[in-house]
Amino acid sequence: MTDARHTTDTTDMTQAEDTGHWIHRPLPHHDEVNVVFFRGMSLDALTRELLAVQRIPLAYAKDTGWGLVMHDMFGWNSDDYDLTHYGQVCRGGGELVVIVTEPCLAKAHGPAFEYYRDGRLVSGFSFETPYYGVGDEPDLLASALTAARLIGPHAELDRDDQEERIARVISDFFALPDLELP
Repeated sequence: MTDARHTTDTTDMTQAEDTGHWIHRPLPHHDEVNVVFFRGMSLDALTRELLAVQRIPLAYAKDTGWGLVMHDMFGWNSDDYDLTHYGQVCRGGGELVVIVTEPCLAKAHGPAFEYYRDGRLVSGFSFETPYYGVGDEPDLLASALTAARLIGPHAELDRDDQEERIARVISDFFALPDLELP
């Protein structure tokens, strides 16, 4: 992505040093980070809406199509453990592709995906159960996940790279820019 700005020092981490893919820890020194790709709304508008739901952007970038914001999963209050209400964040228009990288670090749950358009949850699923979608179009990515052998009768579920493969399918489906960490 071009024009990347980071408010967190990322010089001590590269994709290869961690686990090989950003899905496992996109920012050093931050657990439970949400990665939000956006389009159809400005970075300023997204930042204002995230601040309204008590989420501080940690890193951002803007490309010609999709932009990117990363923020801690939880709000700045020590007792704020509510999930981010992304429908509210993009209710004025725009699209969000959200990857919750560690929905519950302590319980070792896998990442989760959500796609919002104009304030509505269009599709989403847990990386643990990509065959069980939610939203207005729960099967939006089903054919792409089947083609990648992540769901369906020919699914290859015994591989160690399932989360990375799902992240690639999502990125390819939405034509998201590559997330390259310094």
